[in-house]
Amino acid sequence: MATSYYHPGVYVEEIPSGAKPIEGVTTAVAALVGYTTEGPVGEATLVHSWDEYKASFGEIQSETDAMGLSAFYFFLNGGKDAYIARLAANTVASALPAGKVLGRSGGSAAATNVMNISAKSDGVWGDDLRVQVTSVDSAGYRFNLEVSMEEDGETTVLESFSRLSMDTSDTNYVLTAVNGNSQYITVGLGTEIEAHPDTYYTKATSVSDDLSAISWADVKEGMTLTLNIDNRGAKSITLGAAPGGSYDSGDEVAAEIEKQVLALGDDYAGFDCAFASDTLTLTSGDKSARSSVIVRPGTLASLLLLGASAGGTEKHGTYDVVPKVMTGAEALAGGDDGDPPGEDDYVSFFAKLKKVRDVNIVLLPGKYMPANGEGAPAITAALAHCEEMKSRMLLVDPPPGTELEDASDVNGLSLPTSTYSALYYPWVKVANPFYDRDTNPNATTTLTVAPSAFAAGIWARTDGTRGVWKAPAGVEATVRGVSALEYTVEDGDQDQLNPEGVNCLRKLPSYGAVVWGTRTLSTKANPEWRYVPVRRTALYIESSIFNGIQWAVFEPNDHRLWSSLRANIGAFMDGLFRAGAFQGQKASDAYFVRCGLGDTMTQDDIDRGMVIAIVGFAPLKPAEFVIVRIQQKAGQS
Repeated sequence: MATSYYHPGVYVEEIPSGAKPIEGVTTAVAALVGYTTEGPVGEATLVHSWDEYKASFGEIQSETDAMGLSAFYFFLNGGKDAYIARLAANTVASALPAGKVLGRSGGSAAATNVMNISAKSDGVWGDDLRVQVTSVDSAGYRFNLEVSMEEDGETTVLESFSRLSMDTSDTNYVLTAVNGNSQYITVGLGTEIEAHPDTYYTKATSVSDDLSAISWADVKEGMTLTLNIDNRGAKSITLGAAPGGSYDSGDEVAAEIEKQVLALGDDYAGFDCAFASDTLTLTSGDKSARSSVIVRPGTLASLLLLGASAGGTEKHGTYDVVPKVMTGAEALAGGDDGDPPGEDDYVSFFAKLKKVRDVNIVLLPGKYMPANGEGAPAITAALAHCEEMKSRMLLVDPPPGTELEDASDVNGLSLPTSTYSALYYPWVKVANPFYDRDTNPNATTTLTVAPSAFAAGIWARTDGTRGVWKAPAGVEATVRGVSALEYTVEDGDQDQLNPEGVNCLRKLPSYGAVVWGTRTLSTKANPEWRYVPVRRTALYIESSIFNGIQWAVFEPNDHRLWSSLRANIGAFMDGLFRAGAFQGQKASDAYFVRCGLGDTMTQDDIDRGMVIAIVGFAPLKPAEFVIVRIQQKAGQS
């Protein structure tokens, strides 16, 4: 809408440039999906390093911990970001047995669990946790909670939470402070307290010290008392005139205090102030966790001996449900690692993984293609997910202990023929982290680990140094952490395996173990997408453009929009061309972007609300066969 101009002068206006740059998506975010014994179940947890993995999922648990081993070697080989998804069935979290966190003695919650404490994730690992409640001060409304772990007879303090409160309106409320920050435990209110709060929470009181020696005539009209009732904030009340001109008794003072508090509004309905046995008792009208009557220091508070600073006592509504001090640390128990996930668990999880848009690589630690295709439902579910999302690839593992020598061996695995899948062979031997000559002399010195984790890390490493269009193979694609390869692949073996789409890991003189193959499993079924970098470059372009032109939805479908789309997509493609992602010496040889009436659209398309852009590119294919032909130069006279 045009700006109105009413007086002479200079007007500064901002107008859009029309440039909406397309940002490239990430290309090497992995999702490791499978069974392990620690960490949240059925959730995709993003970690950026091996240390972050350990914080959420623990160390490598055993020689057969496929998830832990895969994560370790993914990060070791160059991986930067990974979503870890622990799948398991029938798991149980360790918990503190009933009756271990009771209310203080004498209160209504003295024999009731005031707080439930359990391990943050399911599994036996939580049985090693210990918790202990200690007091902060004599008032007893705040407490400390310490979490420790006992292993091999030694106790290590893991984390401590100080000055916790059972008051829901307190900034250090126990559920908020612990559940929002603890790496090891979660806490909840006791079942009975949640179900019957009126039974356990009490109305707060502020009780004066003994007033038998007070001269009531010293209490004057105009004196103020500052109170914070039920955590609604400090409010000051002012005493009015006494009935007989001066206050003669505690009953008159109590009646005036109650009158002035009730005048503050409906929030204070139910407040009571009474005088009996030479003490003033101020009682809130709220029977809940936030119930409190706090008397701030002041002249009248000192005169009436109210508030903690004047010798009075304050009892909050949480008094009975504050946990009493534990004499020692108590152990969590009852954890269960559960059973390995079934097909339904994988299918359900991949439905959830659709919402995680930045995943590019999917791994299934512990799952591989067995002979005759048996037991491959998890791989089928993962592959269907990748093909539906069209933004990620699945790395498939061959079975351990299976040597592949020719096409018949590969065909026996019933491998998928999808452009969204790739397979690496053989398995990799690594140093056994559990080998100890003194304590475990029968353990083997090495373990075999599935090659997909190494390959995924190398994909990430190559993307970071050269770009997604560079084949993650060759002498630069060294495999880190290798002791040996399970099987040796010679030239004759790879002659048979390469056409089948099997990417071999080989040991080359002077280079060590390297990735020596870069094919997808669609080698024969769809040769257009034969190479891993070609498939991944296309996914990168598709996802980047998809995200980068969302602004075009609901824009007027005319030549201005078509021109903007050509310009913005063209700028993105030109950046890739200049980075060396495409074939061709000129941009016109490397890519094209088309969008317009009579070219990519008809009037009928426009009438149906469709704008169609066509983007083409000449993929940079790897030099898989480097041929050097040598001839002698004939002697010349």
